[in-house]
Amino acid sequence: LNSASTQAVTLTSTGTAPVIVSSATLTGQGFTISGVIFPLKLDPSQSMTLWVQFTPTTAGAATGQLSISSNSSSGGTAVVALSGTGTSSTTPHEVDLSWNVPKGPLDQLAGYNIYRSSSGYSFQLLNLTPDPQTAYVDSTVESGTSYSYMVKSVDLSGVESDPSNEATVMMP
Repeated sequence: LNSASTQAVTLTSTGTAPVIVSSATLTGQGFTISGVIFPLKLDPSQSMTLWVQFTPTTAGAATGQLSISSNSSSGGTAVVALSGTGTSSTTPHEVDLSWNVPKGPLDQLAGYNIYRSSSGYSFQLLNLTPDPQTAYVDSTVESGTSYSYMVKSVDLSGVESDPSNEATVMMP
């Protein structure tokens, strides 16, 4: 919504005589044209590009029509059907976590379990198996929600360490 998308419409004189394009009429909510001043003369084999822009202000499908009037011998009016869809774009949020490798021997380290709590509820495990990486991206967060995270290292026997310090974030 409120973001423009532009497409080119090229007019070409394919005959042996000049064509006078007298006007262009546009219908449909959110559609505009630019790049041309009428009337205009197209000599044989000459082309001219005009731009149709769609800037929706409401969500949903929109249709329109561009009617181009000329003295062309093959038909005085060319009609171009227009369509577009207005969609609201919500920027997805994510939380990027990273942590340091624990001190001590690493030959028994299987990975890390990442836990999340949202809006004060109990912590839930986010990964199914210990993650060997020291970073995690949570892309399942929602706007307006507070999240807390903690990480536990896991040894090869499946025993977890004490939790890390909690990190808390409020999503916009």
